[in-house]
Amino acid sequence: MIIKEIDKDIFDRYSTTHMLGSFYQTSAYGEALSNLGYKNMYVGAYLNDKLVGASLILVKSISINVKYGYAPRGFLTDYFNPTLFNMFSKELRKFFSKKGFAFIKINPIITYNEVFPINNSKNLNTNSIPLFDLLKENNYKKLKDNIYFESMLPKYNPIVNLKKFDYRNLDNKLQKRIDKISNKGMSLVKGDVYNINDFYELIKKKSNLSGDFYKQLYKAFDKKGMIDLYLVEVNYHTYLKNLQTDHNVEGTINEKINKLFQMDPNNKSLYNEKMNSDRKLHDVLIEISEINTKIQNGIFKEIVAGALVIKYNNVVSIFESGYNKEFNRVLPNHFLHYMLINTYKQEGFRFMDLNGITGDFSKDNPYRGLNEFKLGWKPRVYEYIGEFDFIINQTKYSLLWSTKALQKEFDKPNLKTEK
Repeated sequence: MIIKEIDKDIFDRYSTTHMLGSFYQTSAYGEALSNLGYKNMYVGAYLNDKLVGASLILVKSISINVKYGYAPRGFLTDYFNPTLFNMFSKELRKFFSKKGFAFIKINPIITYNEVFPINNSKNLNTNSIPLFDLLKENNYKKLKDNIYFESMLPKYNPIVNLKKFDYRNLDNKLQKRIDKISNKGMSLVKGDVYNINDFYELIKKKSNLSGDFYKQLYKAFDKKGMIDLYLVEVNYHTYLKNLQTDHNVEGTINEKINKLFQMDPNNKSLYNEKMNSDRKLHDVLIEISEINTKIQNGIFKEIVAGALVIKYNNVVSIFESGYNKEFNRVLPNHFLHYMLINTYKQEGFRFMDLNGITGDFSKDNPYRGLNEFKLGWKPRVYEYIGEFDFIINQTKYSLLWSTKALQKEFDKPNLKTEK
């Protein structure tokens, strides 16, 4: 077997047809990550002149004369062929040892379990069990379990089957929320690189990345037609018109209830109906007042949510999304995801990756709200086998641990894990 650097176009063609291929293993992603201090290279493994393995390797210097690599979502090779994988790892280690690497980090997109959060049970992928010994034998060090978001990429991913997605299968609570947002004057609009600043305003409080990074990410994937930017826009004239209709409808209901209640003031059921209708009418009046104020101030439209979606083969992945919490009343995040699911379903894509959730399904999970929101769309949840460091030079690797260089590079101090 021969390991050598390959042209990015050769790599992209290989990645597109590989069973483990994903947008993380593309030249577009390599180009985007070069804006975070990485250099990218593409390596291929040839056996009898046939390409049997390849990877995007993101390269970074971590200390003087010491580099590490990162293969996002793992090497593209056959992990289930021990002979081939042993040979691949051996030759890869030789190749990168000559280049001064200490290790290469991988997080393969190989399913370990299918997870069922409702009863916190798992269906084990028995084919993945032998991989742990195989990886260990080849100098891959298993890192700590990524229950929250400790690793470079999420370990638990919720995937919606777009072909089978049906509004009627959602729980009643979510259906009512979707029905509620139909009259809020919102629409899904497609943006481009010039709208990235609008998008960044929605996510900047939760993202450690700059607005410029998202611009470069968009440009890199847009060259290959692999990315969409969708924004949710509220039209206040439409919203106000619908609110006035709501007010008229609820006003009629309220008037009828009040007449009945005057005839039977001790009826607790009528009293509760009256209080509920009064509350609805009050809320609508407040909304009308707020919207009128915006229109009077010359604000006719606003962006309230958005998402960057990467398209690769038959999968669309929400790379990042966000919404303005000041508009919680109109449920912009629900509208965004519902519209995205239906848009890509109509376009013929098979799956939507909602991006990561945590592996903690308890009530004390600090990310419980995130989990519950994404699980509400009835995805299947897959737990991948985790993150590993492929040790190229043990001496250098041990030195990086002892000097805490690795901890400084990869630890996430602001990660919420306390219960």
